[in-house]
Amino acid sequence: MIIDAHVHVKGGDTYRREFSAEHILQTMDEAGIDKSVIFSICLPGRESNELTQRCYEQCPERFIPFAHVLPEDGRRAIVELERCAQQLGWKGLKLHVGEMAEASSEPLKYVCAAAQEMDLAVLIDFGTRLDIATELIEALPELKLLVAHLGAPNQEVLVEKFISLALDYPAIYMDASYSAVAWKIKDTIDAIGADRVVFGSDGPLIHPAIDLMKIKVCHLSDEDFEKVTWRNIERILS
Repeated sequence: MIIDAHVHVKGGDTYRREFSAEHILQTMDEAGIDKSVIFSICLPGRESNELTQRCYEQCPERFIPFAHVLPEDGRRAIVELERCAQQLGWKGLKLHVGEMAEASSEPLKYVCAAAQEMDLAVLIDFGTRLDIATELIEALPELKLLVAHLGAPNQEVLVEKFISLALDYPAIYMDASYSAVAWKIKDTIDAIGADRVVFGSDGPLIHPAIDLMKIKVCHLSDEDFEKVTWRNIERILS
């Protein structure tokens, strides 16, 4: 079993690409991925989630949908999150600091507190903002938080600071997707343990086979490889 914990139906790249279920499934099959967590960003919450739902309905046995909202929408974001969690039964939420007009921890705290009450996992791309991540986790230390891209896709020193944050707060998980400093994946596993690192690809624009290989070359034990590539995310979402 392999679960990719970070796959876009609509991405945050320069062209805000949208990907069909067929394309996502093709890359999954090529990489040997059994299931993928999917979500859409760069749209208002309801539009994002309707796009994700349409993709999910194409292959519900292989897709795990996460909700998406804009934190600055305040109460409207909570209403949409409640719809996804209570009516649709979704188990997680994807947020992106880069979508905020003014990056701040306060709107994030408001939405994440609601997500915590709903027992949702929250995957956040902090856009390298360690200060915002620190303020959020200090306010909500029990939040099931997955830090996307080890906190910083291509800044080794900053990744080390996110690792230090994770050492202080055991509820934090590190999502290893889209890391240009791939050696920091093994450093992260060594520092906080294989129980708290999750494989993701940031696919399908980034082919999942690429980021799966970054996990394979860590030369983990069979047990730790299973934790990183599927057992951890399965446990988080259970």
